[in-house]
Amino acid sequence: MEWEKRTKVILMKLILLAVAVLSLTSCSKLYDKLGGDFNHEPEEAESVLSPKAKALVTEAFKGIDEEKLHDMHFHVVGLGNSDSGIEINPLMKMWWKHLGKYNRYRVYMSASGVTDKSKADENFVDRVIRLNKHLPMRIKTHILAFDKHYNPDGTVNAEHTEFYIPNSYIWKLSQKYPEYFIPVMSVHPYRKDALVELEKWGKKGVKYIKWLPNAMGMDPALDRVTPFYKMMIKYNMVLLSHAGEEKAVEGEAYQELANPLRLRKPLDMGLKVLVAHLASRGQCKDTDNNSVLVDCFDLFWRMFNNQKYVGTLYSEISSLLIYERLGKPLDTILENPALHKRVAYGSDYPLPAINWIYRTSDLLKKGYITEEEKTLADEIYRVNPVLYHFVLNRIVKHPKTGQKFTLDAFKYPEGL
Repeated sequence: MEWEKRTKVILMKLILLAVAVLSLTSCSKLYDKLGGDFNHEPEEAESVLSPKAKALVTEAFKGIDEEKLHDMHFHVVGLGNSDSGIEINPLMKMWWKHLGKYNRYRVYMSASGVTDKSKADENFVDRVIRLNKHLPMRIKTHILAFDKHYNPDGTVNAEHTEFYIPNSYIWKLSQKYPEYFIPVMSVHPYRKDALVELEKWGKKGVKYIKWLPNAMGMDPALDRVTPFYKMMIKYNMVLLSHAGEEKAVEGEAYQELANPLRLRKPLDMGLKVLVAHLASRGQCKDTDNNSVLVDCFDLFWRMFNNQKYVGTLYSEISSLLIYERLGKPLDTILENPALHKRVAYGSDYPLPAINWIYRTSDLLKKGYITEEEKTLADEIYRVNPVLYHFVLNRIVKHPKTGQKFTLDAFKYPEGL
């Protein structure tokens, strides 16, 4: 047994050494294959896309109302090497301490088009502007702040804070580029200054507050959060909350906090809640039925179909085409076009730029797109991943019925 343990330790050290070598050599291009496998810049779309790809893009925007087209879920990332105030967990840069975080960091940087890490903040924003500028029509992009993980006593939990995107930075970008960006702030309800911070943005007219409970460590169902919800209602705000299992950032020890049923508290108070991704991943405890484990999506769908929450409960379709999420959630929402008016479009950028998780081969294999559509979508991805994600959502269809997302799914929901 002792020999086996030593062998495992040696093997792990060899693996870590191999990763170090890869990261310091041309083999680091592997991260680009997993992340941003791009061949062209967005400015080149007109000159490099094939006639068929251009035709697919034109068709995708047919009938779309530009005034009502919003991307409700768009992340801002960076390394904090400007005056942004962005912070990332130090372990993300330390492959020898946490290989998983390090790999995530490298792939995200690649997907985000960051070519100069010393200017990562500026690189990211410049690329996002260029991606959006070279779309057939402008998509109003809701850029998300991301608060730190807080302990119940109101202190910061640095260990479980994967990254931090300050509200002030998001506000600054929205004021500098108002033609592109709409600010979404993030305020953790356990913060000692939570109500002060929330009211500050409420008075400035900010509409949305972003939560990711299992990454940030908040329980939406606690009574202590009631004053926070009341403040949001006072300023006619909307809670954009993740629900379901989280894998993109640290959250493993707190997955149950993102059970969709925990959002019934703010909904029952009359607060409007936009549930990200239709809670389309993982299993959650069905606290209505002896806490048996069921798909988180099933719990969301139960709530979404409850007439009690019509007018307060909404969702968005970002990340439904990620290979690990394909199946029941996507099929179910496609089968119910009458409910598309209560869902919104979202990209969850930079995830659509991660080649590894958006697998058109899987979409083809499972019957969501055709062979030709796969080829053309791949072509568009290598020029503009934002355009690629939009087109992909416009062409995807139910494998059995052929039902697609209706135009309603690409309009800002009227009730919000």
